[in-house]
Amino acid sequence: MELINVARPTVAVAWYIMFAAMALHQHPQCGERLLAAEAHYLDYFVEEVRRFYPFFPVVAARTRREFESKGYRFPKGERVLLDLYGTNHDPRLWDEPHTFMPERFRQWKRSPFSFIPQGGGEYLDGHRCPGEWITVELMKVAVVFLSTSVRYSVPQQDLRMSLSRIPALLSSRFLIGNVQI
Repeated sequence: MELINVARPTVAVAWYIMFAAMALHQHPQCGERLLAAEAHYLDYFVEEVRRFYPFFPVVAARTRREFESKGYRFPKGERVLLDLYGTNHDPRLWDEPHTFMPERFRQWKRSPFSFIPQGGGEYLDGHRCPGEWITVELMKVAVVFLSTSVRYSVPQQDLRMSLSRIPALLSSRFLIGNVQI
C-alpha cells in the first residue's frame, strides 16, 4: 500500500506537467505573461491548468452512511462517482468554463466543493488528495522551467483528450522535440 502512495502522486504531477506544457503551447499569451513575471500569474496559471485539464475525470467512493441529497437517497455502501471534470466545467460555478482563463483565479473565493481537480471536500474528512499542495508547488517549478529555461518545438499531433480513460490521456501524449536547455 505504501508504494501506491508514492506512485500515484508521481503520476499525477507528471500528468499535470504535461497539461501545463500543452497549455503553454495552446495559449502562448500565457507564456508571455509568465515571462513578464506578473504578480501571482504563475499561481493563477497552475490553478487553471488543474481546473481545465482533468487528471481524473471522475473519482469513485462508497458511501460511509445512508444519507439523502437533492431528493435522492444514497444507501450505506453505495458506489458513487464524483464528477471532477463536470464540476470544474460547470457554468453555474465558472464563467466561460470551457475557456482557458488563468485570470479567473484572481477573484476566486476558495471553496472545497467548486474547484475539485484532485477530489472534493476537506483533506481531513473529505475525498480530497492530501498531496494537492505538493502537486501545485511542483507544477510551479515545472512551469517556470518550461517557460524560462528550455526551448523546444511541438510537432503536429493529435491533442484530443479522452475523458473515458482514468487518468485522462491525450491521444498523442503531448510530444515535444528539439529540446535546448
